[in-house]
Amino acid sequence: MPAGAFNTDHARATLSRRCLLRLSLAAPLAPIPQLAEAARWRPPREWRLRLHNTATGEAFDDVYCVDGCSLPEALARLTWILRDHNTNQCRAIDESLLHRLFRLQCRLERGRPFDVLSAYRSPATNHRLAEAGLGASPQSLHLQGRAVDVRLPGCAAHALHRAALELGEGGIGYYPESGYVHLDTGAPRHWTGR
Repeated sequence: MPAGAFNTDHARATLSRRCLLRLSLAAPLAPIPQLAEAARWRPPREWRLRLHNTATGEAFDDVYCVDGCSLPEALARLTWILRDHNTNQCRAIDESLLHRLFRLQCRLERGRPFDVLSAYRSPATNHRLAEAGLGASPQSLHLQGRAVDVRLPGCAAHALHRAALELGEGGIGYYPESGYVHLDTGAPRHWTGR
């Protein structure tokens, strides 16, 4: 193999062992219905995300992961599309957040893209939102590229929220008046806002 080449066979084996280890450690802690759901769900070979950034009009409708391996070019495009549109600053988006969006998209079986209202947020934007009383936390996971606020056209916010809860992963905020759902890769918790 040439110097600098990426050994995909080794990466797949490593990812598989890591995944198996995580599952074996987490299984006793997971609720039984969620284990049953995880056992039934089989991801396709290619993982395609459909996203539309409502602030910039930019869209992503492409495969970002094949056989469990993320595609660097697709991740770079997603990082740009999910940037802080106020400052044009980007930060790598947590891949497990992208995987949650993908699983949610599969669960809802909608062909439409998620409308992304907010993803990465720069410290300056987060501070401005907090000062305006718009509920931005100083510890927001948006600052780390670990949170996203989404709507799904043709799907009521309460149905999107319920589907996210059924996946049972990370933080899930429901904002019925604003019509969106917050997803993050922090500790499992859920709340209702306005």
